[in-house]
Order: sequence, then structure tokens, then C-alpha cells
Amino acid sequence: MAEVSVLKEKIRTVLPDIRELKHQLHQIPEIAFKEYKTSAKIREYLEQLGLQLLPTTLGTDVTALLVGENPGPVVLVRSDIDALPIEEGTGLPYASVHPGFSHACGHDGHMATVLGVAAVLSKMKDQIKGTVKFLFQPAEESDAGAKSLVEAGYLEQEPKPDEAYSFHGWPGIPFGTVECCTGPIMANTDDFEITINGGGGHGAMPEKAVDLVEAASRFILDMKQCAKELNTPESPAVISVCSAIGGSTFNVFPEKVVLKGTSRYLSDETGSKIKKAMRESLDRQILSIGARYNIATPKPDYVSVDNNKDLFQRAASVASKYLGKEKWNGDGVCSMCGDDFGFITRKIKSLYFHLGMGEESPSLHNPAYIFKDEALESAILMMCGLVLER
Repeated sequence: MAEVSVLKEKIRTVLPDIRELKHQLHQIPEIAFKEYKTSAKIREYLEQLGLQLLPTTLGTDVTALLVGENPGPVVLVRSDIDALPIEEGTGLPYASVHPGFSHACGHDGHMATVLGVAAVLSKMKDQIKGTVKFLFQPAEESDAGAKSLVEAGYLEQEPKPDEAYSFHGWPGIPFGTVECCTGPIMANTDDFEITINGGGGHGAMPEKAVDLVEAASRFILDMKQCAKELNTPESPAVISVCSAIGGSTFNVFPEKVVLKGTSRYLSDETGSKIKKAMRESLDRQILSIGARYNIATPKPDYVSVDNNKDLFQRAASVASKYLGKEKWNGDGVCSMCGDDFGFITRKIKSLYFHLGMGEESPSLHNPAYIFKDEALESAILMMCGLVLER
């Protein structure tokens, strides 16, 4: 096993190129299943490293193999690669050149990290026992690319991975800190779009109108109360209606109201209770006034990201050894955000951690959020350590 100091030096030799590559990826953000420029740049760099590229499964996914000189397990190292339909507000000199799109969730940093891991480990094949399978996965943000990969048999394709690792840059925790926990670290997520029809009438005569705005408002209040009743420290629950659109003038009750929102939870039982409460409230508030409703799911539901206990212990050891004990926080709390890496954690042993971007960092999906260049060294070091210690 390489000394930590030797590994750090190897990382520092590739950092300038990795940092520049991150900037290039940052400039070309692309959304789900349209990551053509992004995947092309990833493939180009991996080919330069001399890694074996496997055929694509979904069109924009990229998989590369690094086969060690000694036999051993197959370890999957995954990065998401898609961006968001958010206008960038960072003011960086290498800001997005795609108007209306940006890496406001930091996937440019995730890609650069895993490319950095590939660059470093490709120079250490003699110390790798087994095979490292690098996955650059599309469509994490909206279309559950990991689910599509799993359903297409990706995890059964040779060489079959024995375990998987991934991570996310995380605002709000000390810079460079590795935060983790056993069990769920990211929640189940169900997004919903509710269309309410059958309203209308004059604003001056509410007694003769079907007021969908009031009915929708009562539903929203019902959901807030439901979330309060279901939410516990042991099993958190969130229900948020984030968009309510209906009507266009001062004195006309709308014929249609559209509500968009999301629910988040850890247990399947809580998820079932949320769905039941939503329908009961809609029946009570909408059907009772003679209107009607339809519930649609605009994107696939995401399952929770679950950490394996044994891999959690390995992560604790790796973080302490490679980054320092002060950089490890094993008492992390499950976030109510989601990540489609959960579909992989349901199939094979997996580990997912949060890497601190600092307490003052803008939040994820904020136009000003940025995966900091200064975090690349720690991210690469942690991921290399997880592979090498395996």
C-alpha cells in the first residue's frame, strides 16, 4: 500500500490538469441524456490515460476499466454528469457558455474528482488488487439515469462490481469534512403534479363560482399538517408544494389550477401514508365542491441512498488515515435531498458521503453554488483511499 504522502504527491502532480478539466466541464453544462459534449470530453481524457472504454448503455454514459496487476474484487466508482436548467450566477471567468444551464449542483466537481482518481490510480496499477470500474452516469437530476442503467442490466455486465462508491459536494458543513452515516444518507423522493379542473366564475359572486384557489389552498394546508404529524426524528418526512399556478386576472376564478411539489421520506410505510393522505385531502377539498383532479409523476420516484455498515467503517478508517481524524464526521444526518445512486445501493454494497464545501457556501441548486477547486485534492484523496484500502 502506498504511503499517504506518496499518494498526495501523485495527486498534486495531476491537479493542474484536473482543475483545468473541471473548468472546461463547467462551461458546457448539459441536462439529462443530452450530455454529448460532456461525455465526449470524459472519453477523450480516459483514452489519454490508456483505460479500456466499454460500450455505452444509455447513450451518454461512459464506463472505463482499470485492471490491476493482482487479482481481486471489482469496485465501481461513480460520478453523475448532468447539469440543471438554471442560469449561472457565479461570475466565474469560466462560467457556463450554455445560456440557461449551469452546474449548480456541482457535478463538474464530481466528474473532475473521479477523472482525477482514474489519473492517479492508472499510475499505481501494481498496487491495485482487482479492477476499478469508473462510471460517469447521466440524468441524475431528473430522469433517474441510475435506475435506467440498473434496469438495463448494467450491474450484471462483466466485470460485475462487488461494491460501489460515490459522493456529493455539500454546502453547510465545514470545508473538506467528510460527513457520513450508516443506513440512509439521502431520502426517498416522490415529485408530483396535481391538475385541478372544473372551476370558474365571477369574482364578485363567489357563491355562484367553483373556487379552485381556495380548494387548492386547503389541500396545501392539509399537506403541511400531514408532514408535521408524520415527521419524527427516527423517520423524517417532508411534503412541499412549491408551485401553484391558476388564474390570470383580478375578478375571474380560474378554470384550472396546477400544483407542483415533492415529498421526501425514509420508510416505505411513511411514503404510503403520504400518498393516502394526499388522495384523501384531494377527495375532501376538490371532489366535494364538484371539481376534479389528476395526479401525475413528472419524473421517476427515487429510492433512498443506503450506506453499507462495513463500508461505512472502512470510510471512517480511510478518512482518518488519509485526511485526518478531524476531517471525519460519522454522525451525519440523512438529508431529505435525493440521489438516484440509491438504485445502485439497493443492488450491491455501497458507500456515499458528503464532502464539505463550507458553512458559507450557497445551497445546492442555487445559481451561485460552485464545487470549489480547493476541494478537489481532498475528494480525490478520499476516493483513492477507499479503492486502495479495499
